[in-house]
Amino acid sequence: MVLSRGWTDYDDFSSELAFCISKTQPRSRNELIEIIGSFQCPFFTLNRIKKSEFVGIFPIDEIFHLLDKYVEISLITFLDVFTETNNVSVNEGRKSISCLASVKERTIQEALVDSLREKNATNCIGRTKDTVLEVADLEHFSLEIKGIPRTFTVVAKGYNSVSGKTITWGNIAHQITKAYNRTNPDHILIVMAKNPADSVTSELVQYSKTVGNENLVIIADPLTLARFLKARNLI
Repeated sequence: MVLSRGWTDYDDFSSELAFCISKTQPRSRNELIEIIGSFQCPFFTLNRIKKSEFVGIFPIDEIFHLLDKYVEISLITFLDVFTETNNVSVNEGRKSISCLASVKERTIQEALVDSLREKNATNCIGRTKDTVLEVADLEHFSLEIKGIPRTFTVVAKGYNSVSGKTITWGNIAHQITKAYNRTNPDHILIVMAKNPADSVTSELVQYSKTVGNENLVIIADPLTLARFLKARNLI
């Protein structure tokens, strides 16, 4: 764009601006215009062009298309989604873990749905009963996290949902693969009232890599779940 218009690419202006945009990851036209406006470089003065003129011919729509295609989704945690969890300390949560044994899986699902509704997430729909047609415990919904719209599904495992002392890969694999294959969410939240077996984390990491999204799975272990439920006055 620069050379084709007869301008000189002083101080490697094109590359530096491209790097600045990719690092900042603007999410709107105004944000992108602000980045260009605040960009310090002799390019504009030496080429005798106003920043407003440059913005007028800058391929903004093409830039957003490239950002959506190539920018990796940044790491987030359960606490980034369900922020009220931060209101309960780790020590308080530890004292409440034993209470999870008496909490029904349906109660966990309803608490998650209620929280998402309060956060204005899209498609947060509860279910009256489990069916063979279900894809996940909370199916595809969207929520803006850290200024970026993201899509999720949730797999929840209550204390009495599995008979073993821990939750194994076999207990959750079919739900995870079905949820991802059906709607391709950015993240799958796995909420567990029992600790995962030793191999579960490795299996989840490996599965995430095979679908090309290493940040696909977000785990809420019993301690995190206890903090969340206590923050919502359910235990």
